[in-house]
Amino acid sequence: MKKTGRKIFVSAVLLALLFVSTTTLFARSEPVNYYYQQGALLDISDNIGDDKGPGYYQYPLDKRMRRGVFDIKHFTVYEEGQVVVFEIQMRNYIMREWPDTSKSEDQGFVANMWDIYIDINGLENSGYQEALPGRDLFFADNMGWEKMIMVSPLSESQLFDILRDKGEELNFQDRVNDIVYPDYIRIQRDKAIIKIAKVKLPGISEKSGFQCLSMGFSNIVSLNRLLNRDVRAFATTDDFGGGHDTYGDPPVMDIIVPEGEDQYKLLRNFKSEPYRENIEYAAIPFVYAGGQRYSSANSKPSVKTSAETQEVAPVKAPVVAQPAAGSGNSGFVPLKPVTQTNPGTDGFKPVPKTPGGFMPVKKKD
Repeated sequence: MKKTGRKIFVSAVLLALLFVSTTTLFARSEPVNYYYQQGALLDISDNIGDDKGPGYYQYPLDKRMRRGVFDIKHFTVYEEGQVVVFEIQMRNYIMREWPDTSKSEDQGFVANMWDIYIDINGLENSGYQEALPGRDLFFADNMGWEKMIMVSPLSESQLFDILRDKGEELNFQDRVNDIVYPDYIRIQRDKAIIKIAKVKLPGISEKSGFQCLSMGFSNIVSLNRLLNRDVRAFATTDDFGGGHDTYGDPPVMDIIVPEGEDQYKLLRNFKSEPYRENIEYAAIPFVYAGGQRYSSANSKPSVKTSAETQEVAPVKAPVVAQPAAGSGNSGFVPLKPVTQTNPGTDGFKPVPKTPGGFMPVKKKD
């Protein structure tokens, strides 16, 4: 009995020592990051169930697209060594193929399309204030994008050909050169993981702002569409419903918004018209670190006192550019010069009137 008790005691001591040493080891060891992930440039959650654009859009009648397919749940941007990673998490699983035909696209998904716009430098009056054709959106706060990423089911070579042809057609060749193609796209259940070499996004930092548009993909390119599903008064098998049959409705189901902002209010602030020259476009903000909206008050440099400086150079009055033709009375100022100034040739071609003066009211691709 004594030997048995001694063995039990020794075993208990050994187990105790093993437990203590193991606990100490795990407590002291740092977590290993095998993917070299650094601090996030942006990490923001989005409201669930707001995949209704301005609040009243409806999904296409195609029952294969279930609610939540276009609903952004979380958006993250972080650096991974010399790579910038964008993670878009949706409320529902991302469709890899059409369930009835089992057909997919080159990038491994079929229904979704995302635009990611990046304000690289975080400075006012810099970059492009207008989103790509077919989006009918501008950016607020006098901020613009220097680079954007088009995430579509198509391959890079297909996108390259389409954008070059579209650029010549709609005279936005200057913007085409700042559209970045993903180096890597992976669909992981409800997440789209996009990786891009950092050299393609020069200057990106914690000061950069981001905006992500969630749209439906449609392999259609026209004067009014660029690979996106349209929005009409009544939903069809292919297009969203709840909008107008005139022009100006942003065909966007969900966006990310700064803290305290209302997506429905932002996307609802537009005026749809039969002619693009009369449209008042909705304006959306970029989202910066901490989920904040840009504020000029936060970006002003500190002012030195008279004791710290003897001379102050006179401040030149800023030159305010005039609104471009086709922007209507919205007050938006283009932030990069256009190459043509003739109305109707800046990428938004108005629908011509018929000889009898009849005004068309329905969209045409």
